[in-house]
Amino acid sequence: MPKFATDSKYLKYQELDWKDWVFTIESFKHENLGQGDKKEMKWVLYFVEMEKGFALNATNGKVICKLYGEEMNDWVGKKITLYEKDDIEYAGDLVSGIRVRGKVPV
Repeated sequence: MPKFATDSKYLKYQELDWKDWVFTIESFKHENLGQGDKKEMKWVLYFVEMEKGFALNATNGKVICKLYGEEMNDWVGKKITLYEKDDIEYAGDLVSGIRVRGKVPV
């Protein structure tokens, strides 16, 4: 069943539609994300397979570090699997979001 999402230059969990998606990391950039007082610099991954960026949070970054090491240049050309998770704790609430699987896709 489709979920409502507004258009964005960044990947949203609704677009994953409960499937695992394998993406090849093409590049990364440090970008200023958010609005107003909540703006902050975050790493954004870009993939060969799509134009939208994937804003990297600490949890997902740690998973990729576990897979490929802490040197982000080593991530380029590597594959990761993204999936939608609906029980992520954030600011005391349970929300949906995107997670990186903790194994290298085959």
